[in-house]
Amino acid sequence: MNQLLKCILLFSLAVFPSSHFAFSQGSLEPYWPKMPKFDLPLGLVKAPGLPNWIFVVQQRGKVYRVEDKPGATKRTLILDLSKLASQKNNETGLLGLAFHPHFQKNGKFYVSYTKGEDGKMVSCISEGKVENPAQPALVKTKLNVLITVSQPYTNHNGGAICFGPDGYLYFSWGDGGAGGDPKNNAQNINSLLGKIHRIDVNKKDPGKAYFIPKDNPFVKQKGARPEIYALGLRNVWQMHFDPETKQLWAGDVGQNKIEEIDVIEKGKNYGWRIKEANADFDENPTLPLPILEPPVYSYSQSNGDRSITGGLVYNGSIASLKGSYIYGDYESGRIWAFDPKTKYNLFLVQGSAISCFGENVKREILVADHREGVIMVLK
Repeated sequence: MNQLLKCILLFSLAVFPSSHFAFSQGSLEPYWPKMPKFDLPLGLVKAPGLPNWIFVVQQRGKVYRVEDKPGATKRTLILDLSKLASQKNNETGLLGLAFHPHFQKNGKFYVSYTKGEDGKMVSCISEGKVENPAQPALVKTKLNVLITVSQPYTNHNGGAICFGPDGYLYFSWGDGGAGGDPKNNAQNINSLLGKIHRIDVNKKDPGKAYFIPKDNPFVKQKGARPEIYALGLRNVWQMHFDPETKQLWAGDVGQNKIEEIDVIEKGKNYGWRIKEANADFDENPTLPLPILEPPVYSYSQSNGDRSITGGLVYNGSIASLKGSYIYGDYESGRIWAFDPKTKYNLFLVQGSAISCFGENVKREILVADHREGVIMVLK
């Protein structure tokens, strides 16, 4: 980025701190232009030990393995949960996939999905296994369900899932749906809803299919769910660990006015429904008020940006973007780069129905168009 543009951006930030800037700095091109379209893609996942493959997650329940090279034309079905994962609307179905850090040795993977009918919807985190991790093929083995939560409504299911640098499994569930978190789930430490959770899948506590890390923030608090890692979140459906800083970045969808970006830390309360980003939301919050963690960045919905798609920290070849958090908005299709050091926010490119971000083998940004079923590369 040239110095003049940077000065203009910094000046604009000082005058309009909540705005998104109209400086286009990039372009989107099909990464696999001859590939058949995917059906509602919302995950682009890498597996440890398999740098030359990308695993494309489809919301209706299928996962494909595709060679990580521009122009690839073939894909291999490795998982089919289409009869298990209910896909009734944009917020249900197969929502996330994560591979065990030692996938090449144990072949284990983990999925986040919903199942059931309206009024009886359940969110699940389950474990599966492939027979040949070096060449994953169609998985027909039964999934081992680790943990579930009943959903009072069909929206705000979250669904992000990933392993942290500590080797633990992290996953998000939304506040349970409707609007305004009517049951105040996100602030209730007895509820799994409206939270990010952390569990150890390599051990088992008595009566559980997993182990609770001893330093989880609510382990010793009576009545609290010990799985909770962070709370006060509305609907985190994409999150990502920066491999350089080890920080967990998340996009949290707002209610009626504001979208937010959070850096998630253990035990922190991110405010919902007391706050929508930095703005007061609950007119009669429970007193005394807890200590709340503000977002690292937020933006108004007034320009049509109404559903943040959490992205990832860029560590590719474009020097001016290194260390920036690349994210988008599902409703507007716009993509930005937020620099956590300078706090300026750069508009990169206009896309369409951005559902997730990923990286190719060269650490360049890949983007899934949920509506068109196309995987793009950011140039």
